[in-house]
Amino acid sequence: MTILGIFLNNEIRTGGHRRYLELLEDLAEKGHRVLVLLNEDLDYAPKSFNEVRLKARYVRRSFPPASTVFRTSVRRNLGKIITAASNVDWILIHGETHLLTAVFLKRQLGCKLLFGIRSNVVRWSSISMRENRLRPLAFFSALKEHLTYRIYEKIAAKNADKLAFQSTYDQNDFIERAPKGKEKTVIIGGNIGEPRFKPEHRNINSSTTLKKLLFVGTLGERKGLRYLLEALSILRERGIDNLELDVLGRNTDDTVHSVFAAEHGLQNQVRFQGRVADPFPFYASSDLLVVPSLFDSYPDTIIEALHTGTPVIASRVGGMPDQLAYNELLFPPRDSRALADILGELTRNPDTYLRLRELCARRQKAFHFDWAQKWEEAMKKII
Repeated sequence: MTILGIFLNNEIRTGGHRRYLELLEDLAEKGHRVLVLLNEDLDYAPKSFNEVRLKARYVRRSFPPASTVFRTSVRRNLGKIITAASNVDWILIHGETHLLTAVFLKRQLGCKLLFGIRSNVVRWSSISMRENRLRPLAFFSALKEHLTYRIYEKIAAKNADKLAFQSTYDQNDFIERAPKGKEKTVIIGGNIGEPRFKPEHRNINSSTTLKKLLFVGTLGERKGLRYLLEALSILRERGIDNLELDVLGRNTDDTVHSVFAAEHGLQNQVRFQGRVADPFPFYASSDLLVVPSLFDSYPDTIIEALHTGTPVIASRVGGMPDQLAYNELLFPPRDSRALADILGELTRNPDTYLRLRELCARRQKAFHFDWAQKWEEAMKKII
């Protein structure tokens, strides 16, 4: 097959960005002809796929939006792209930022479009509106995002030939809003694979008791750090004040969380480490990863923890029940007391903690598969 990828971002900012480029490299290594439109400012040297560099200057979260800049750039360079991308079978993209560009190119090239929906922004924005109903600016920001991504969903349902979701929750949620896209959907979850998941990191964690917690993610509202901090405060009131927490993520100067920690006597228990390039040493030295998100489609952090053998618990939302499967590994979202109860039990009872390790070890096996092959199969079925 001949596959066209589009990545006009000027930086590899997220794990999703990194994994998309890894997927295109893997598909090229499988013998497919893969051509990718790349931003001329992107610091990335392809190993296996061919590239076409385009000028697409933008500033993140400013006007005009990146999606508009990307489509304009492709229109201006259409002749160059058509010459390089002859006989394309599929356009493969991840994320809504490139959707309008991909739809335009699909019409110009007469090919099919496989759209990987990596996050359920419509569901999250609905939750955010509910959470911020008394904060007008945040509420209307979430409302704008909600309406924008509802439009994206309609465009995707109409124009994509295949829609790939990471979890059954996201798939069913999308179908409820866009039933016309039902027959186009497929589930392709994440996997444990190189180069991100190095063999030397597999099962490097050997903890036997709970003393050190880990949080990995942005410090914004969606990831739910506040509920983990509240749980630690509740445990402190109950006399359990020996749990430590490392917080890995952007916004290290976030005053809301640091002030809360100081006001509740947690400043000696909580360490804000900032954004780290390699989180695996923290997985190795921690006893439990906690993912208290208000909503999450399919966080890579859970798979990273399972790879290292680090036990993990997460809120029962989005795609995380698909990832962890066992009820013992899940807790209700926005419930600090329920989370405190679980952490307290794991601290007091080593047998319960070891049971958690066993369940996580079982889940690790589910993520050992050929990820690129799943995408390849999704495209081959239609061809």
